[in-house]
Amino acid sequence: MTNRKLALGIGVGYQDSFENTVKFTKSAGFDGCFTGCNRDGSDIAEMAETIAKNGLIYQSVHSPFTNVHHLWEEGEEGEHQTDLLISCLNACQRSDVPIMIVHPIIGMDRHTPNDLGIKRFARLVEAAEKTNVMLAFENVENLEYLDKIFADLGNSSSVGLCWDTGHEMCYNFHTDIPGRFPGKLIATHFNDNLGITDPANVTWHDDAHLLPTDGIADWAGIMRRIERENYSGIITFEITRNNKPDRHTHDIYDGLDHEAFIALAYEKACKVVSM
Repeated sequence: MTNRKLALGIGVGYQDSFENTVKFTKSAGFDGCFTGCNRDGSDIAEMAETIAKNGLIYQSVHSPFTNVHHLWEEGEEGEHQTDLLISCLNACQRSDVPIMIVHPIIGMDRHTPNDLGIKRFARLVEAAEKTNVMLAFENVENLEYLDKIFADLGNSSSVGLCWDTGHEMCYNFHTDIPGRFPGKLIATHFNDNLGITDPANVTWHDDAHLLPTDGIADWAGIMRRIERENYSGIITFEITRNNKPDRHTHDIYDGLDHEAFIALAYEKACKVVSM
């Protein structure tokens, strides 16, 4: 048990219904959850109803990220993707979801943040400032995009950081992410992995999203950094049961059914946040 509120990401590699996953998350002991959403957030209201019915906190929504690179590129698609993010933001507002997670970029080979992208993200930030929803920008593949967003837009009270511990290890070469953006931490994606297996060829296949303590993460150090940042918010875990292509990291969970896996997630979550 822990005196910190804990939440679980729902819908990533569980291969069960949303309703069952919510029920198992509650029965395991979690206080809340976060979800993804469809392209414009039109499914958020229905998910919010199910989450509330089960007595859980709807901690955040992870906005769609598959096409977020278009925000940094010339063309109408960048404007369209910005509009979709704003629609998702407004759907969060209508369902009283306090945080929307945003990927600054997607793709290992992209390294050119620019003013056009900032102009579009500024539209999203301006829309957020008219709501009660915070934008939590997540550390993903290439930190130069996150650096530029915080340099140019980080003074907004609607802009914060989502710290993904797994991404820090497998994409960011163990950079101290909350230390890089002090005072901005508003959300976490806690998960474990085996780090970068080939530094010359960093790949999303290393982004395992294992249960905490099943990889190489320094969980005592992670919790010391949480304390250093005076973070008192909900600690969220983003984990999956699925192997990445040609990997076998998740074979250790093969004997667990869906409910047992979530129960084990809660047990390990309590263990690491008590460190």
